[in-house]
Amino acid sequence: MKLDIMKLLFENWRNYLNEKRWADYDLDKGEWHNVPLEDIKAAADERGGEVNLADELYQLIDTAYKSIGGHFKFKSPSDLPSNYPEWLAVDIDDDSEPDALRANKDAPGGTKLAVSGHDGSRPGVDAYLAKTAELLGRPGYFAEMSKGIAHIMITRYKIPFVADQETVERAVGRPVNWIGSHPEGKYPGYDGWYTRGFTGAEKAEMKIVLGQPN
Repeated sequence: MKLDIMKLLFENWRNYLNEKRWADYDLDKGEWHNVPLEDIKAAADERGGEVNLADELYQLIDTAYKSIGGHFKFKSPSDLPSNYPEWLAVDIDDDSEPDALRANKDAPGGTKLAVSGHDGSRPGVDAYLAKTAELLGRPGYFAEMSKGIAHIMITRYKIPFVADQETVERAVGRPVNWIGSHPEGKYPGYDGWYTRGFTGAEKAEMKIVLGQPN
C-alpha cells in the first residue's frame, strides 16, 4: 500500500513538471511518434536524477554520432530540441525506451533531414534508415548526404537526387562548389555532387541533395 502511494506521488510530481519519459506515450511497438517540442523542452529544462525524455533522445544521437566524436550541436540532453521543429522517434524492441529517431528542420527548400539517432542495434539502425528513405519520398523533404548514408540511400533505396546547382543552392540556402558527376566514377547517373563548408567541419565535404525539395 505504501509503495503504491509513493509511486502515485512520484508520477503526479513528474506530470506536474510536464517531465515525460518515452513510456508515458503508451504507443504500440513500431509506431513512429512526432514528439511534442514542449515535452522535449520541459524534460531538457528539468533534468534531475531520473532519466527522462531528453536523456532518452539524446542517447540515440550520441550513439549515432559517437564514431565521429559526437554531434557538433548536441553535446548534452539540455541542448535539445534547439531549432529543430520536428522530432520523430520509435520503439521497436522489448524495453520501454525509443530505439531510433529523426530530427528535421525548416529550410528554404522545405523540411531538411538534419539529425539521426539510433541505439546501435541492427534493428534500430534499420528502423532509422527505413524512416529516412520514407521521409525522402515525401514532397518537400530532402537531405544533404555524403559517404555511407548517401551510398545506402542511392544503392538500396534509389532515392532521387537534385541534378542542378541552382536548385541545390535554393534548397539549402547557400552557395555550393558544383562538381556534377562523382569524381571517382561512383553512382553513375547521380550527377549532383558538390562541396561546401559546414559548421563544425574542418574542411568542405562532398555532398549530394537527395529527396524532393520544394
